[in-house]
Amino acid sequence: MSTTPATPASPPPASAPTAAELATVAQGLRAFAFAANKHPGGSSSSIEALTALYFSGTTRLADPDGGDRLVYSKGHAAAGWFGALWALGAMPGTGWEEAAGFGQVGHPVPRMPVRGTVPGMEMSTGALGQGLSFGAGLALADRRTGRAGRTFVLLGDGECTEGQVWEAAMTADRLGLRNLVAVVDANGSGSVITLDRDAWQARFTAFGWHTVTVDGHDTAAIADMLRREAQGPVAVICRTVKGRGLAAAVEGSNTLSAEVAPEHLPGWDTGALIGAALTVIDRHHPAAAARRTGTDNPPPPPVPGGERPDRTALLGRMTSPPAGTAVVAKKALGGQLAAELAGLPVLWMAPDAIRNSGLLERMTEVGSWDWERTGADVLQLAIAEQDAASLAAGTSAGGLWPVLFSMEGFYWRMLDQIRESIAFPRLPVLLVGTSGGLGDLLGPMVQSDGALSALMAIPGLEVFEAADLTTAKLLAAEALTSNRPAYLRLPHEAVPVRRPLAELSGMPLDTGAWTLTGHDHPDPDLVLVTAGALREAACESAETLRTAHGQTVRVVEVFSPTRLNRLPAARLQTLLPPGVRAVSIHNAPSSVLGNLLPTGSLSIGADGWGIAGWPQEALYEAAGLTAEAVTARIVKELGL
Repeated sequence: MSTTPATPASPPPASAPTAAELATVAQGLRAFAFAANKHPGGSSSSIEALTALYFSGTTRLADPDGGDRLVYSKGHAAAGWFGALWALGAMPGTGWEEAAGFGQVGHPVPRMPVRGTVPGMEMSTGALGQGLSFGAGLALADRRTGRAGRTFVLLGDGECTEGQVWEAAMTADRLGLRNLVAVVDANGSGSVITLDRDAWQARFTAFGWHTVTVDGHDTAAIADMLRREAQGPVAVICRTVKGRGLAAAVEGSNTLSAEVAPEHLPGWDTGALIGAALTVIDRHHPAAAARRTGTDNPPPPPVPGGERPDRTALLGRMTSPPAGTAVVAKKALGGQLAAELAGLPVLWMAPDAIRNSGLLERMTEVGSWDWERTGADVLQLAIAEQDAASLAAGTSAGGLWPVLFSMEGFYWRMLDQIRESIAFPRLPVLLVGTSGGLGDLLGPMVQSDGALSALMAIPGLEVFEAADLTTAKLLAAEALTSNRPAYLRLPHEAVPVRRPLAELSGMPLDTGAWTLTGHDHPDPDLVLVTAGALREAACESAETLRTAHGQTVRVVEVFSPTRLNRLPAARLQTLLPPGVRAVSIHNAPSSVLGNLLPTGSLSIGADGWGIAGWPQEALYEAAGLTAEAVTARIVKELGL
């Protein structure tokens, strides 16, 4: 593949700023970054790239409705970018001094970018290495929905030492994302180590990208590369100097990863330089001045993808197996839902877990997504879970409804991506974990083990667990219409359907749990709290405790531990009456349900590293999680 992009798609517009005007803008943005003095080294090296991206006329980033997007992935060094956004009116009613004080308590802009804080912040960044995946997701969503525009991702070369960047690079090439452009600020510094500025072109080229290296402080050269198009993703490597414009003693130094001493800042007239830059910007973008003063308040952009239907509407499209049917949920859910929800902007995703999700037949029918097949709703991914999570976040931000399937044990690989790319910005991504619980032929390291506990610890992530296929469909519909990030845990084993979908759909879901028909005694001696596949063992145990030990027993099935945990005490007591002994029974760490019970309750679960192998019945015996073992432990420890 050629290392240079194709011929320019079109000449620059007649109203494009001159080289001298662009230099004036760059000087003003650099002065803003130095006035902020927050990571000025990395901020200063990207100034010309930002000037070319926003103000050269080669993109539509300066127009809030222009259609192009920028993911500023090196969020720790965002001062110059914040200056550009401020100049374009993203912080109305503020002067440059106030804008440069970002990060202080009460300031509208935090120290590192947070999605939605001000217009133009597409992604919450600062956790390095996730931006290219997110940008690829935005580009994919735009192509799938027919939205015109390009997605630009500004990366630092230090973050390009993160493995996820190369997972994303491989994905973008495989999908042929010709509307994706990476701009790499190659200042030769990976925090405190030296990096080879000239190595990045060969690396991106090796991953299939159309790549070119330019002088990163030559705005015209960068703009010329941004104007070009190719048949796949494009990478523009900008050779820059860290701390460009600082005193000679520190310019280019690897010691610029924090604020610099005042004596190393140039003695510029900051106000005059910023004023000159604004004169140029306003000449070419006349609406910017009105937005800065707040006299022009454009309406908020429409919700990407439109409003989601309510849960009832989604459930009306779903089929339900009859009660008593034993269905392996992990091998049916994705495929059935993909067929039932066809025509909606759902994107079914799986990193090498197609067979565990039921999506293989659907993928064969409609094809996996690529640039030429945008009608496909299945995206088969490589074994790159971290890329998959941030990619899903980007597609959600672009208006799709991503549903990502993976074995629960593999969610260990993407915890930070779920936390930073999905849960923190509250993007509605549905994560589905298959093979939750005990047992796997591949060994203990792919077991779910404590993955559910780790996912429970991520703020803002709603956690659901379904024992059978019908409950899984109900919870999937709830998650898809809740407009918030969610995780749905599915079991290994076949679990019989207890209630048809029509009956389940009328039950309240805000409690996070319900009592099971036949085991809902109004005045129980004992409450068994369970979830997932252990529901059946809990019911068997309840029957034995009733017939052999004279106990009145209530069985509570938890379908959302996060919702149950938020219940007010009065409502919780309707499920767990005060003074009644409670026992949790779960094939996850005992703390997941145990922490929801009153102090002194008995918690039975799968702790430690878990047990792997086959047959599965033997694993439950070894772990003490059969109905007989659970009953014996309850009788012994509660003295029944």
